[in-house]
Amino acid sequence: MSNPLQLAHQWWDTLDQTDRQRVWDARHSYLAADLVESMAKAGVPVVSDGRWSCVGIGPTGFTVPVSVQQLLQVLSQKGPPGEGSRGP
Repeated sequence: MSNPLQLAHQWWDTLDQTDRQRVWDARHSYLAADLVESMAKAGVPVVSDGRWSCVGIGPTGFTVPVSVQQLLQVLSQKGPPGEGSRGP
């Protein structure tokens, strides 16, 4: 069974460059509902189960789950958006 960060990586790998940029741009604000739905379908934890942060609904969308925040933090250390196979 994959952990949430591994699931986030697997989900990220399925995104096209446009959606990766959308996630990257939303990392400090809110994600669009379609991105959250695709995360949930990929198995990324998007609701609270007592161990992972809940995706909260904000004025313009949904907050970024902890596993995706961790993924973006790892990616940010690898270089600017668009670089590398897993870059945003």
